[in-house]
Amino acid sequence: MRIVTFYKQNIHGVVLQHILCLNIGRLRGLIGSLILSVALFTAVPVYAFDQCPASQFGVAGIKIDQSAETAAKAQIEGVGNAARLGFARVLYRLLRDDTVVDQFLSENSPEQFVDFFHISEENSIAGRYIAVLDYCFDARSIRAAFRAVDLEWAELQSPKILVLPVWLAPDGARAWQTDNDWLSGWREAVAGADGLVDFTLLEPTILNERSLRAEDLAKADPATLRRAAIIAGADQIMLVTARLDYKGSQPVLAVDGQLFTAAAEQLLILGKMVDRPVGNDLQSQLGRARQLILGEMERGWHAANIIRGNEMREITVDVPILSLTDWAKRRDAFDQLAVIDSYIVRRLDIGGALVTLSVVGNDAAIANSLAAHNLRLRKRDDGSNVIEPQ
Repeated sequence: MRIVTFYKQNIHGVVLQHILCLNIGRLRGLIGSLILSVALFTAVPVYAFDQCPASQFGVAGIKIDQSAETAAKAQIEGVGNAARLGFARVLYRLLRDDTVVDQFLSENSPEQFVDFFHISEENSIAGRYIAVLDYCFDARSIRAAFRAVDLEWAELQSPKILVLPVWLAPDGARAWQTDNDWLSGWREAVAGADGLVDFTLLEPTILNERSLRAEDLAKADPATLRRAAIIAGADQIMLVTARLDYKGSQPVLAVDGQLFTAAAEQLLILGKMVDRPVGNDLQSQLGRARQLILGEMERGWHAANIIRGNEMREITVDVPILSLTDWAKRRDAFDQLAVIDSYIVRRLDIGGALVTLSVVGNDAAIANSLAAHNLRLRKRDDGSNVIEPQ
């Protein structure tokens, strides 16, 4: 038997909740194991925190090493510091502006937004508290606080994007080698990405190397790109190639990025860096190129999904349905979408509903949010709006 412990934050303080798991293998949503003790404690390793209902409002792996006069005081201070660190990460993910984040942090206590937290590792000794914590912050409270001070934010997570890095060496393309700085650096960059864009990579296995040849990836062969997307279960593909050339004795770095649909249709060009002098710092230039491309992707997605709590408008839409189950799904989608502040059902019958939506996002944000639920907003020839399955 294992004990999984979560701390639920409420207005009266922290309520300890124990969940006993007789068969942990059947409950994949529950992670880790924890037994609280005032003595030395060694935690069982756990997987990344995945209990937050809206993962963009959660953070995992906040490490603290706090010292104080007593272990109890060190624990209180350490947990408080972890909450502030985690909350700052969530705020930057949603706001993407250091100045705005700092201002919001100076005016609000992180503890008031904590939904619950989980201690995945803990070690308490005299005057010292060492732990790794995962936090989930309450989405509704954060949205209300943003609206109260007229902030703009984004929270919609992107479709899964497969990153395919390729290094163009003089003797051929490289895509799967683990000792190549361009390729290994992308693994570190994707692992450390903490925004709204959902990046993923394929493992450098022999099977992938043979079925997804580096030469075919380098030339963006459509069949190879489509196969890679299927293997990764990705909705889009980001192909990023780099090569080192020389102008005389001066080494120069050229980096190109392209974004494709899962069907290998090109969407846009990213981070084009041609003939950039390298000097003696190739690794730092490669890292800068990666961060430029990742930052460009994050900024573009964030800007396309902005929510403006102080700019509300109404859209009346038809919602065709085939059954009560269909209607329940549409209602669930409307309730979950942050771009929909509220809605009024004007009419409901066996054929569908007429609904007035109060929205706080731009057209792109609404389209992307609905697409996440396999829905789309379409304007008919007569000028009326309809929300229907994609």
